[in-house]
Amino acid sequence: MDKQEFLTFVQENILSLFTGSEIVGEEPSTNRDACVAQGSAGSVLIKFRKNDDYRFVLKRVQPFKHFEISIIKSIIEEMGKIYSNRLARDYRRQIEHMIIEKAICKSITNNHTTLQDVLASLSKWSMRTYEGTHASFGVIITNKKAKETNENLNIHNFLNKDFSALLSDGVNTFMQVSGDGYLLGYVNAPKLSKEEYYVPYEYLKMASLCTGAKIGVCLLEEGDILLFKDKMLAFAKRSGNWTCFTHQVVIDKMADRSNDFEEVRKAVYLSALDTSFKRCGGCIVHVGVNEKLNVLKHINAADVLQEDCYKHIMDQNQSKLFFAELNEGSGYEPFEEFIKQEKCAKTANLLKIIGGRKFQELDRKLRLELMGIDGATIIDHDGTIIAVGAIIKIEAGSTGGGRLAAAKMLSNYGVAIKISNDGSIQGFSTDRSKIRVKPLFVIG
Repeated sequence: MDKQEFLTFVQENILSLFTGSEIVGEEPSTNRDACVAQGSAGSVLIKFRKNDDYRFVLKRVQPFKHFEISIIKSIIEEMGKIYSNRLARDYRRQIEHMIIEKAICKSITNNHTTLQDVLASLSKWSMRTYEGTHASFGVIITNKKAKETNENLNIHNFLNKDFSALLSDGVNTFMQVSGDGYLLGYVNAPKLSKEEYYVPYEYLKMASLCTGAKIGVCLLEEGDILLFKDKMLAFAKRSGNWTCFTHQVVIDKMADRSNDFEEVRKAVYLSALDTSFKRCGGCIVHVGVNEKLNVLKHINAADVLQEDCYKHIMDQNQSKLFFAELNEGSGYEPFEEFIKQEKCAKTANLLKIIGGRKFQELDRKLRLELMGIDGATIIDHDGTIIAVGAIIKIEAGSTGGGRLAAAKMLSNYGVAIKISNDGSIQGFSTDRSKIRVKPLFVIG
């Protein structure tokens, strides 16, 4: 594999696996240097052969973790084993996909052959229907060995049969499989005692079962495939590409603007993750300390949920931009009277539903439903909910779609997160001068 071929491979496979990563240059290398190594500032140095005289420099907003570097090493090692074979060159695309998938499987379980068989079968199901409906599956791979090795019970054979589409959904029911690839039984979802696992909301029950050596695999009706380990979403295959999830790294990055309340940042991140896999799109802003009043100039008074925010907007006469019937200097009615107006119907109902609770105190399902309301969800640094479904006044000169433009502008006041309908998540902040918008993280 020459330099240009390797560059193309990295661009098409490794960069897509670690979303937001990019090749920022290259540096000289000798045969004493490893093919894959940790670079400065959380970067990764990568080359194909030991004697190559260069290494590409890979960077992204969040630093590469040790286990991610191990995955890249595994990919390069597998490529080295097969690429000298002429047949391998003829089937390059297919082989590259298999290498990525094998490296992922090896990184999370010793039973990687069984996991690869399951993924191959579920990938076929993702491209077909059963009686006109896209099937969903849930498989839990254990470390147990099968006592009965009847080939009819082999999971690959089982998943190739049409009736298998009716026997699990990945949300409430699951198939349990031995480490050597045989069906062990059927599992009903347990009752949950907590909702804080780093997984999309609908798959909390699956994650709760993925302890120790157990690995969870879900095929969603949309065709996405999710991998769970240690009660967390580890990888997801969406639109044909695998993405690696580093949850705590992202939560830590959200402290960029001195948002010291980790429980709030965690709630914001989980709700962004839930919205991503619900594919409904959204925008949420975690306002920095002392920025609450500053962000209000972009919000309609009819959207705010806090009385002090309402008073600030009215005192600043910003309400005249929205309510021509109010004459400047004539005063304004109390908040409890204001929300009785028809234009405040959403606000009045949300106040009743939220009941004075902070964002992190709400049930995850309710937070997901709030995020689905068209507009931006804005919360203070301590989780106080300022607005839900707020239509943001975007300044002239903003670029991108409405949701992206709103997120970039609101990043002046804290950490702004934009979730696309396709599931990708982008986090933004600004530098201390508040002049340059900077990306904090990209997921999916």
